[in-house]
Amino acid sequence: MPVVKTCPRKPVPVHMDTTDEIKRDGALRRMNFLLGELGPIVATAILTFAAVVAALTTLLVVAAFGGPRVTWTIAGVATATTVVVAAPIVLYSQFIIRKLRSSRRALKDVTSRLAVALDQAARANQAKSAFLANMSHELRTPLNAIIGFSEMIRDQHIGPVGSTRYISYADDIHTSGTYLLHIINDILDLAKIESGERSTEAAQEFDVHDTAEASVRIVRPLAARSQISLVSEIPPFAIRLVAVERMVQQILINLLTNAVKFTPEGGTVRMGCALRRDGSCVVTVRDTGVGMTKDEVSRSLVPFGQIANAMTRKHDGTGLGLPLSKAMMELHEGALRVRSAPQKGTLVSLTFPATRVVVCENNSGLRATG
Repeated sequence: MPVVKTCPRKPVPVHMDTTDEIKRDGALRRMNFLLGELGPIVATAILTFAAVVAALTTLLVVAAFGGPRVTWTIAGVATATTVVVAAPIVLYSQFIIRKLRSSRRALKDVTSRLAVALDQAARANQAKSAFLANMSHELRTPLNAIIGFSEMIRDQHIGPVGSTRYISYADDIHTSGTYLLHIINDILDLAKIESGERSTEAAQEFDVHDTAEASVRIVRPLAARSQISLVSEIPPFAIRLVAVERMVQQILINLLTNAVKFTPEGGTVRMGCALRRDGSCVVTVRDTGVGMTKDEVSRSLVPFGQIANAMTRKHDGTGLGLPLSKAMMELHEGALRVRSAPQKGTLVSLTFPATRVVVCENNSGLRATG
């Protein structure tokens, strides 16, 4: 828990209006209110009359101090000139002021509605995250029991089952339970990140090569079944990251699994790493698969936005891999970007900021990019 202490407040300077300023401000507000209640034509007539009076008064003051004598002709010309010049300007100003008032009221109303909608959306998102977290906890407990007992029956730990069909059924139960537990764990991780419960406080320095190789070993059986070449081109002892290694490995496994799912037989999935001149590190996963359109890329980054095509129908999935990986990268102040085109494969890049990169002396295997 953070230490809570009471800090002395710095006095806020208060602008003290003088009596004249208060009176003037009040008079302007009252006049503005009265003119607003009148129509634009009447308000224009009043303000134009005031301008004529001000012009004639100015002429009289100038004449009183030695200026030219004010005749009826001069007064008439001054009055006509003031009306011709002031009336259109005042009338136009009245229409503009009224439109501004109307726009201000509409903007205030929209702002108020948006504030209410934003508050409701935030509450709904919190409720959704809490619900997912609670449901995931409630489901994981019985699932662990199902997986454990089905494994005991499948492997006949206590004794022979008596029929091989029961062993096959137990294996199906174990496989289905493990798959469902994996989905629930992904949902729980995503809910924790959205609710702010996940952090990178447990970040430690680790070798990118070792983590990449461990991820490749996990995904390699899937690639072998699909007859896909899986290659890691990250050299050892070249670069280290300061991050939560388990999260980074989960991101790499998700990306490699997706790449294998979207790549037909005989294709290739490559994982590489490069240093940028600004000190950041980019880990890439490139495949020679079916690729995606821009709309499909956008959909793939949304939870449960799985792309349906001939390749993905061969594999199970919920569409949580990329959104969860993106959320974990953002938790590390990094970024996940997807570049793809139909029938031209997909390139997913993970950019870790320079503050999380430790370059080793033996980094000749890494190239610097722009």
